[in-house]
Amino acid sequence: MADSKKIVLKVDIVGDECKATRAMNTVAKFCGVKSMAVDGDKGTLTVVGAVDVVRVAKALRKAKFEARVLSVGPEKEEKKPDEAAKKPEGEPKKPPPCCAGCSACCPPPPAQFPVAPFPGAVVCYEERHPDNGCAIL
Repeated sequence: MADSKKIVLKVDIVGDECKATRAMNTVAKFCGVKSMAVDGDKGTLTVVGAVDVVRVAKALRKAKFEARVLSVGPEKEEKKPDEAAKKPEGEPKKPPPCCAGCSACCPPPPAQFPVAPFPGAVVCYEERHPDNGCAIL
């Protein structure tokens, strides 16, 4: 949404978890709220989404909270540059190479039962690739 914004309100909820929950419940009823956060030490309520600032403050005041708007700004999307650099988008992940005698990454196939161990039981096993012996996904 293009009109999504971050609203910080000063609300009288300092040190009172019950009041903080009531304030969040009051704001959560609005359509367009993406997220909310409460800082009990500072007494602030942060609302992110496409909501009207005046309507939020009015609803809090109607619910018997002393609410003042501290700031209204654009929603900032947090993207870490390290994560984008680590993941190459074009290359899919390759499984580790297997050797013929490797049992760490390719366990031996389960023993085949000539008869089901229990009447009506179904025996499942993994199929192995004929070239390298790894499990077929």
